[in-house]
Amino acid sequence: MTRNIVVTLECFVKKGDKYLMLHRGIHKRIMPDIWMAPGGHREFNEGLFECARREVLEETGLTIKNIKVKAIGNAFVKDIDQEFFFHMLLADYAGGKLRTSDADGTFSWLTKEEIIKLDKLLPELKHVIPHIFSNSSKIISYKAYYEKGTEMSLFELEQS
Repeated sequence: MTRNIVVTLECFVKKGDKYLMLHRGIHKRIMPDIWMAPGGHREFNEGLFECARREVLEETGLTIKNIKVKAIGNAFVKDIDQEFFFHMLLADYAGGKLRTSDADGTFSWLTKEEIIKLDKLLPELKHVIPHIFSNSSKIISYKAYYEKGTEMSLFELEQS
């Protein structure tokens, strides 16, 4: 079986008591009109933290520090036959001026409570956000299955 897999990351940038979130544009082919953290695809032979710094800077204009891996996951989107392997990262804001929007959507600084209440939060994030924002140093692993678009039919947290 040939796998159609993309390696990606999302990086939750913390500034004070808020986190930077991206509301993806409705024109996006994958996961349109949903909320997620900034991030993107890892380039060939690119280190994880190197990728996080590059993606956050390219998308937002911000620099980050103190990057931590919080979760590793896999999601399959059936209707486009695409598998995503990704890391969920947490980092502190280091500097720069935030762009108000980019080609991917619009950015907002939100509290933990505001993020959890978002109607169009990426479905798997509803399950992993509490861990991402926790003080735990444990890294969790999970998998998700989407029938079509954001219709998640399976979420499974793996136990170590």
